[in-house]
This record gives sequence, C-alpha cells and structure tokens, in this order.
Amino acid sequence: MQQYILLKKLRVQNANAIAGLTYGFPAITNFLGFAHALSRKLPANLQVTLGGVAVVSHKNDVHARQPKGWGDYVFALTRNPLTQQGKTAPINEEGRMNMQLSLLIEIEGLVAGDKITQQSLLEELTTLIPSLRLAGGQITEFERCEVLNDEATQQKALRRLMPGFVLLDRSDYLEAHFLQLQAQQQDASRFDAWCDFSKLKYQATALKAEQRDDEQSAPIEQDELSTTLKATWAYLAKPNTGYLVPIAAGYYAISELYSAGDVDKVRDKTVPVTFAETAYSVGEWQSVHRLKEINAGVWRYTHQFPWYLAKTQSTSLEIVDPDTDESASDDAFDPDFM
Repeated sequence: MQQYILLKKLRVQNANAIAGLTYGFPAITNFLGFAHALSRKLPANLQVTLGGVAVVSHKNDVHARQPKGWGDYVFALTRNPLTQQGKTAPINEEGRMNMQLSLLIEIEGLVAGDKITQQSLLEELTTLIPSLRLAGGQITEFERCEVLNDEATQQKALRRLMPGFVLLDRSDYLEAHFLQLQAQQQDASRFDAWCDFSKLKYQATALKAEQRDDEQSAPIEQDELSTTLKATWAYLAKPNTGYLVPIAAGYYAISELYSAGDVDKVRDKTVPVTFAETAYSVGEWQSVHRLKEINAGVWRYTHQFPWYLAKTQSTSLEIVDPDTDESASDDAFDPDFM
C-alpha cells in the first residue's frame, strides 16, 4: 500500500503569488520541487525517496490593496532603501502572499513496520523543513509531520485537514471544451478554450419590441455606422461547474536539448539544457471531505519531450501538440530584441 508523509499546516510568508499568466497561488511545480529538494537532502542510509504531492490550502492572503478604496487591486510592494542620490531605487514588481497549507507526499522505500527508519525520517524532516523555502517564501512554522502507512490512518488524516481545499487536475475539462469550441469555430485554439475558464464574461441580449418600455426609455438614435438598442446583460457561466481556476502546470521546451556545457551562463553546466516556456491547464479547488483517497489528489510529473507536465492519475489524456502560428517565420525573429 502507498505510504505518505503528512506535513500539516505549514505557514509560509512572502511566497510567490504569480505563476506565468496566473496569480493568486503558486504553481504546482513549486510544491513538487519542494518535495524533490527534501528528498535530495535526506541521508542516503535511510534509502527513502519522496515522490508526488497533494496540496491542501487552509488560508492564503495575497499582498494586494485597492489604492482608492475601490476598483482594481494592485500588489502591495516592498519599500526599498533609497539610492546614494536619495532617490527611490527601481524595483521589479513582485506578487507575494502568505499562506497556510498542508502537503501529503508519497514515500518510496520505507518498509511498513520499520519504526526505527520511520522515526529517523521524521527527525530529519523536522530539521530540514525550516531550512528550505517553499515557492520562494520562508517557512515560519508547521504543526507536525507524521507518516500515514495504512488506510485507516490516511482517512483519519484527511478528516483532520478540514477546513481545507485540495487542488485537483481538470485538464480533461479543458480538452473537452476545446473540442466543443472547435466544432463551433474551426479556427479556435486551446488558448481560447483556456480563457473561457479564466475570464469573467457577460453577454448582451437585445430585448424584443414588446419588452421595451417606450415611455421610459431614451429615443433610439441611428446613423449609418451604429444602432442603439435596449438589451439585458447576463453572466456567462464557465464551461463546467466547480471552483475552476487557471493554473501553471509545467513546461514546454521551445528549443532542442543541448548537451552539458554547450550553453553559457546556466545554473549547472553538468546537466543538459533546454529553453522552455510555462504550460497552462485548469485546476479545481475541492473541499477535502470530497476526496475519497489521497491518491486522487496527488500530482506527479509526466515527461514526454517537449512537454514536462504535472498531472494526476484522475486524468488519462494523451499529451497533445501545442497550437502554433504557421504564419510566423523564423525570419521574423529579431535577435537584437533580447
């Protein structure tokens, strides 16, 4: 049976709230990277590795404000020291947030009933966790970590994580909506389908003649270019029900795979390098009590060049080719733009 390590109620401050074109919560790759970093720092004699991650959010507070008390929100940025000339130092705008969450991480290599290794693992994690960053933020405290090695313990742990919301993969919703959209409009792209899950949309419907109140309405003005009509505005629901959100779910390689050392000024010259862009998908926040088993909410990497995606077992869709603009040519690229 699959065993999990529960990191309960991690408090993180100043975590990155921006993930590519999305904001409000870190990308799922941040949590997989955190589990990978923990796994690499574990002593080799434990012979234990950490795998996929399920994310349960309890609280989050994006550092944003309304300058006028109403209207659009803007990020609340840090105030940096003045320069030597007494002027405000230029900064790059950053979105930050505080959050409280729990992580359920897969354990590989731990023999059930091995209490000595289990205790050593918990001691190592208790020491390592405060020393690492999660999504760029500092871990200020956590309630506890424990090993869940049987079904009864895992079900009890899920109940103790309430109130909380688990992030689930809904890439199947995106693919189904894209096929429906393409049937209506042949030139529709997956980006159009993705935007339908992220936009707040309203639609105007013109009123019929008998529904208009001619006495109270203003006279209709008409010219050669436009026509003014009375209409009702209605909210357009998202393609599927649920607390659906756009998410950053991995990466897509935009170049060939270069051998180690071929590219200058990279972080690690001992490994192959490729240039990549963020890949997007759709996720759903769902209350923990609706999660029947932990495995249904665990994110794992799926690699099929040029894709490197985080997905769950609940979705079994094949990785598709990206939408490309065939009208664009390599000659249009200006190297001096970089």
